[in-house]
Amino acid sequence: MYELLSKIQSPADLKTLNRDQLKQVAIELRQAIVDNLSKTGGHFASDLGAVELILALHTVFNVPTDKIIWDTGHQCYAHKMLTGRLGRFNTLRQYGGLSGFLRREESEYDLFGAGHAGTSISAAYGFAVARDMAGRADESVLAVIGDASMTSGLALEGLHNAGHSGRNFVVVLNDNDMSIAESVGGLATYLAKLRVSPIYQQAEARGKEFLKKVPGTPGRMVNKAAGSLLRHNLTHMVSSDNSGVVFEELGFEYIGPVDGHDLDLCIDLFTQIKQMTGPVFVHLRTVKGKGYDAAEENARKWHAVTPPMFADTATGTASGSKSSGQSWTSFFSDTIIDLAKTDPTIAAITAAMPDGTGLNKFKEVFPDRYFDTAIAEQHAVAFAAGMAADGMKPIAAIYSTFLQRAYDMIMHEVCLQNLPVAFCLDRAGLVGDDGPTHHGVFDIAYMRHLPRIGMLAPKDGPEMAAMLRYMLTEHVTGENASPIAIRYPRGNAPSIDWGVAESPIVYGKSETIKTGSDVTMLAFGNMVAPAFEAVKELEAEGISVEFINLRWAKPLDEAAILASARKTGHVIVMEEGCVSGGVGSAVLELLAANGVSNVKAKLFGVPDKFVEHGAIPILHRLCMLTAQDFAAAARDLLGKPQPEPTRLATDAPEKHESLTA
Repeated sequence: MYELLSKIQSPADLKTLNRDQLKQVAIELRQAIVDNLSKTGGHFASDLGAVELILALHTVFNVPTDKIIWDTGHQCYAHKMLTGRLGRFNTLRQYGGLSGFLRREESEYDLFGAGHAGTSISAAYGFAVARDMAGRADESVLAVIGDASMTSGLALEGLHNAGHSGRNFVVVLNDNDMSIAESVGGLATYLAKLRVSPIYQQAEARGKEFLKKVPGTPGRMVNKAAGSLLRHNLTHMVSSDNSGVVFEELGFEYIGPVDGHDLDLCIDLFTQIKQMTGPVFVHLRTVKGKGYDAAEENARKWHAVTPPMFADTATGTASGSKSSGQSWTSFFSDTIIDLAKTDPTIAAITAAMPDGTGLNKFKEVFPDRYFDTAIAEQHAVAFAAGMAADGMKPIAAIYSTFLQRAYDMIMHEVCLQNLPVAFCLDRAGLVGDDGPTHHGVFDIAYMRHLPRIGMLAPKDGPEMAAMLRYMLTEHVTGENASPIAIRYPRGNAPSIDWGVAESPIVYGKSETIKTGSDVTMLAFGNMVAPAFEAVKELEAEGISVEFINLRWAKPLDEAAILASARKTGHVIVMEEGCVSGGVGSAVLELLAANGVSNVKAKLFGVPDKFVEHGAIPILHRLCMLTAQDFAAAARDLLGKPQPEPTRLATDAPEKHESLTA
């Protein structure tokens, strides 16, 4: 199917191909991305847009001797296929298969793990310093970063530190006008200005002169690149205030913008850059979704895909199938829009994730109260703190795994000053196919120990709506206002008849769903649903369960927990977060502080390992977060016999190296 691509076992094989063959490889790479993602899902438009860039880099440079450090990693599917992983590409994002991001343990060509944005420049500069200290002067070091990741404060810190170092170091900007949604902010505006300035219409002669100064530049390259390659003396004139190009001022030689889909030009350009010295900044222009009409026309929709979107892989016509139920994210979005209609002080903040957090809907209704800070979580939290200090009710809607990047701001700007910011942590818990860089399993532990902050998690959609209403109408108002966070998972909320009337949300108070005398089961957030199944299973066996929906990780409902623990003498705590420092730890601390020592306890949560990527049901079995696991633990605590196992052939193995190593 892939005549040339299938013969490439390593980047060294590319160096044996002529330019026409390399262009055929580019075509086959795109086809392989479409063919495989139509079955596995994954990041799509960004990978189609990076094909020629990746192909050119691997043709010119000699990885892993030369170091190419990729940002975020979701753009690197072509890189995976060119480095010996084509045969396993059909396992992408599947349990036991290839990661959707870069992982050092997966390949010697993945020199630095990537999953979060903005890390490549700092990491690559570290490689450059290590190279120089070891005396390996002939090695090239490059950081490849997208324009959206350039808005990250970390990326700018890396540029600032590396630019005036004088070291041989290349930053390649893959500029496609987009992050997941449209890129925003001053830097995005600046890059747009560079792209469209009429200066480039007048630059052909000067571009030629620059290229002629580079030793060994072919005449063909001089003619093709004129008008595209510009140095400081050209780009200096682009700035309206004539202050010069920001990258030049940071100490880099600036080259660009260059057509990132012109493979001949990219190969010639990188061949020359390999001979240059000092810090170099290369600005490539690419099209997100290149080569796939539907993705080019709507890169935002096709940023990441699921198999149903590929009913017709030639056109990208979706099959029309939809998942049942309402997502946690939509419950969040609908509720805050409803609240904001009557409260003009409510504002919403996202860090470049308007669609994922559901704030794109809020933006449509309240554009003046919607703020996208780009990929800058630290700024987003400090910005929210400033709004709260002046009487607003800011909602900081950020994925759990991304909010951990703003930990210091949560502590210093928000909690220390007791500012009533409402944190809404989407994708809390295990997220499935995106794997360990995106599992939101640490938020309970990294927030619970901070003074003044409260933390909730709902068992279902209606309870989530009630919690949000409590947060924004009671908790963050008045003299006793303080920071508060709500965490909720990816996917659809359960629709369950709990058998009890919904009780109001009260600060630090749990909800008792069933009373019992044999064992206490304390469940938090989305673990309430599987725990409820375990309760029904146990009660059918004659075991009396006291079942409590904790609602709060902080503050705990101390009175209810202590009373139940003393009554049953057996306690099981269930959470979809790390066990270390989680809700279960808080319960044990509570029991110890109150001298309750005659209780047998079992904690369920994510173990002290980085959990693999894979479907959520598989990961729940790996982490022992199923109704069957909870019921078995209750029987063990009570000394009851276990029923015969009925494990399915499709179940995850009992042990997995990522959880047991």
